[in-house]
Amino acid sequence: MKFKFKVSSISLKLGLLFSSIFFTLFLILGSILYGVFTNLFVDYIKQDLLVRGDNHARIINESSTGQTIEHVVEMEKGATTSVLITDKDQQLLASSTPLKRDMNNHFVAKGSKQTSHVLESNWRQHEYIITVSPIKTGFVYMYYPSKILREIIFIMDVLFIVAGVGIVLLTFGLIGLLSQRLAKPLVIMKEATNKMALGKYSENIPIKGNDEIAQLGNSIQLLGEQLQYFEKSRNEFLAAVSHELRTPLTYIKGYSDILLKGNIYSVTDQENYLKIINKEASRISFLVNDLFEMSKLQIGEFELNKEKAMINMLIEKVVSNLEPAARKKGIEIKREYQTDLPAIPIDVHRMEQVFYNLIENAIKYSIQGEITVRSYLKNEFVIIEIKDSGIGIPSDELPKIWERFYRVDQSRTRKTGGTGLGLYVVKQIIESHSGNIVVSSVENEGSTFIIFLKL
Repeated sequence: MKFKFKVSSISLKLGLLFSSIFFTLFLILGSILYGVFTNLFVDYIKQDLLVRGDNHARIINESSTGQTIEHVVEMEKGATTSVLITDKDQQLLASSTPLKRDMNNHFVAKGSKQTSHVLESNWRQHEYIITVSPIKTGFVYMYYPSKILREIIFIMDVLFIVAGVGIVLLTFGLIGLLSQRLAKPLVIMKEATNKMALGKYSENIPIKGNDEIAQLGNSIQLLGEQLQYFEKSRNEFLAAVSHELRTPLTYIKGYSDILLKGNIYSVTDQENYLKIINKEASRISFLVNDLFEMSKLQIGEFELNKEKAMINMLIEKVVSNLEPAARKKGIEIKREYQTDLPAIPIDVHRMEQVFYNLIENAIKYSIQGEITVRSYLKNEFVIIEIKDSGIGIPSDELPKIWERFYRVDQSRTRKTGGTGLGLYVVKQIIESHSGNIVVSSVENEGSTFIIFLKL
């Protein structure tokens, strides 16, 4: 019942708005048309009355005898209009109807203009519309009963009101249907957003068309799909972080307990245990660092401390540190540096993080073969390529690898570790240097990451 009330309220508001606009315009237009039609009709009667009076005056002037005057009077008997003929002193010569007070109250005064004109046109307050046409011996007065005109206008009023009420009712009905039609997709979108607020993001909004409302519906549906994707990514990310933290913490706790209890048999064992603890602590440190960098990117506090640096020296430092891990997997790291590269302004710490992430990934996802790290100058860019012979990335996954929390394959992530933040952070760092990074990959053949840095 609550839902129906809200639908009605939306429809009612739209209906009242459109109806008010229509009713106001209808009244204004109706009043204008009514006034124009009434004035045209009254003007037609006045002009017709003047023409009849002038015709009678012309006949009398051509033969101003008593017989002619009587003939004119006979022509008007039984007609709607009436004629009254006087001499120049306003003495009655002949009339087609008995003389009434409102007739002789409008006789022209002596010395008035000797042209045909309307004496009285106020049909609302007087009994007649009156015109006068001069003749040689006096005047011809024509009378049209205002009562007839008022009756015609009254009938017009009734017809106008009935037609207006019919049009208004029909229009209100159409506006009601239209407002409900307009309100329906809005209500559907409202219900969809309510469900999204409860966590049901995958909502289908069945709205057709390409207007603004349809575009809004499509945007809400797209938003739901994005929220669903980020919800799924977040859950996977939390699971991955939990796994990434649990494993090294288990190692650290286990071996530190052994050391605390003194259950060691040689200095070599002690050194090995400390190395494992140190390695797992470094692993946690890298994970926390990625999380910290992501949080700074999200709140806009990511800053660069640029200085002139030799890019080859920075790459070699990272390669040297990671080379033992590569050798352990039987992977060779080949270096192809252009020796005369100029120093470029970079944030050394951030760029070192980029190379660690990319080369570590190359080692992680390669089973055997080689990794080639190449640097060279082309046009106005220093270009760094990191090519591996690993498992590669499916072509349909390539555009997504730069997104937060995205990981290509959950099964291989469980084997190799990772939270889906490394490449996201890498791309943000490169772009903050006004550079660019692209990737090409073939499954089971390897991947190549190419970094472009402006001089």
